[in-house]
Amino acid sequence: MRFVRFLLFVVLATRVSAQEAKPPADNRYDVLGKMLAPVVNILLAGPKGPNRGSSMTIEVTEVNGRLPAQFKGASLFAAVQNPDKVKLVAPVLGDEVTVCRNGNEVWATPGAKIEFLLGQFKIKPGPSRKSNTPLVLPITAQQAIFLPALFSLNEGGYESVEGVNCRLIEGGLTPELGTAAKAEDFRARFWVGPGYIPRQVEIVRKDFSMRVALRDLIFVPSLPASTWEPPVGVTDIYRCSPEYLERVLFVVMNSLQMKEEDAPWAKAK
Repeated sequence: MRFVRFLLFVVLATRVSAQEAKPPADNRYDVLGKMLAPVVNILLAGPKGPNRGSSMTIEVTEVNGRLPAQFKGASLFAAVQNPDKVKLVAPVLGDEVTVCRNGNEVWATPGAKIEFLLGQFKIKPGPSRKSNTPLVLPITAQQAIFLPALFSLNEGGYESVEGVNCRLIEGGLTPELGTAAKAEDFRARFWVGPGYIPRQVEIVRKDFSMRVALRDLIFVPSLPASTWEPPVGVTDIYRCSPEYLERVLFVVMNSLQMKEEDAPWAKAK
């Protein structure tokens, strides 16, 4: 409960009134760049900026195509802190499943359900390379500066998201990159609120689409140390090295709100 109160305090102390604030009005590429900058600082750049930690609640509001209908409505809590901490809490198998990297260790609870999920997926990521960032990403901090240039963006006007007026920006990868990545059908939409805070994101491919709402997004110097520790008294814990974090996150994210009878899981064949 102390952690919940801490988050509530930070959110209330830093939130700008939705009625008084205005969404960003500058060039759409600049808006995207400024929206991504604090995220890049935490995921890639390390201690160069004042805020090294972030947390938010993510709700899956729409799913279509080959994605399981059960994903809709799933609410997740995510936290990250540079250089080596990540936490995800998600609804899986009728329970609240937690996956956390704390430095050189990954732990997950309930451990028995994580073991069950790992056994259900016949295709899952292998061990990843060692990384001095919270997650293994395919780009460097220097390359991330040019991320907006990889998109061909259109103006989408302005839309309200949960009572907050947002700038809507949409587009896909540049034709050259889309062809090279075999992702010509990739499209994304960003609803950017006051302070360049993303409020909603939608990803569209030819065979699926997903829209998520981002709530209570905060950037802070650090999160409480207890964030990264298993709950006191819990003994059913799965443990592995950081090289297998991607594998554990993969089976959890592809099992949102699934039940044991909902086989086969996505990617399980």
